[in-house]
Amino acid sequence: MRQTFGPILDILDEGLRLYRRGFSRFVLLAAIAAVPIGLAAAAVFVAYDWLATGVGLAVALIAFVGGTPLSLYVMGALSRAAAMAMLNQQVSLRQALAIGPLRILGMGCYGSLFLLVASTAVSLVSTACFCVAYMFIGAGMFAFTAGFAQAGSLGEAAAGIALGLSVIALLAVYAASLVVNGAVYGSTVYAVQPFVQDQLRLGATMRRSLDLIGYRMGENLLAFLSASLVFGAAALASTLAIGVLMPLPALFLLGGESPVARAITAAAWVAGVAVAAPLLPIWMALLYQRRRAARDGEDLAERIGAMTSVARDP
Repeated sequence: MRQTFGPILDILDEGLRLYRRGFSRFVLLAAIAAVPIGLAAAAVFVAYDWLATGVGLAVALIAFVGGTPLSLYVMGALSRAAAMAMLNQQVSLRQALAIGPLRILGMGCYGSLFLLVASTAVSLVSTACFCVAYMFIGAGMFAFTAGFAQAGSLGEAAAGIALGLSVIALLAVYAASLVVNGAVYGSTVYAVQPFVQDQLRLGATMRRSLDLIGYRMGENLLAFLSASLVFGAAALASTLAIGVLMPLPALFLLGGESPVARAITAAAWVAGVAVAAPLLPIWMALLYQRRRAARDGEDLAERIGAMTSVARDP
């Protein structure tokens, strides 16, 4: 257990330390994507009553098509910043953002395609698994309730307990689905690491990405799920702190039905997610560097030295 989870916990812990050390610069990089996304969300809320259904759908589609490459570019810039922080260098925003236009185009196309394929594959598997889980929970609750239906007050109490346990189980299944979806995006951020950390040709970059996705795939999947779980908890905490507290004055003064108040609320929620957003690319950059070092033997001298010192130790 320690051999499996130990390296993953070390990556999560080291990533948190790097984020705390360069908090302001990481947040500034995340704001590059958060600002246009927040403004777009606010504009949709403000103009919601004046947008026709077809126009609103077209705007949402354009935002999604343009937002995915933008978010991948920002994730890449955050990964470059994390690589600087790993070397104890000061994070330079200019160097972090200095990704060539051709690499940005290649990274955007490759990352979007990878995300689409991975999401489709995971959705097919998870939908079947989660549907079966929902069916078992529903059938179990129905059978348990029917069994105690004629037991009077004791049966009602047992049915209430069964209902509460069923709700908890449904929430657990829903939370698991969110973690799986987050792991899919985390795997996409990991897949585009060669585009931002290595200087290879496009074909060699994609081959390295696929090779390192498959290298120690089981451990990689566990790392994606663990990072998604911790990231989800951090994002939930930051969005509740920022997305709930910041809009309160506007909601109090303008009312909950005001488009401006709703726009401020949407922007605040985007800001809350942006505060936690750097964690995922930091962790994926750490994981990528360790997998690349292990696969290519970059840390071979260090491991031989460690084994030699252990052997010499009486």
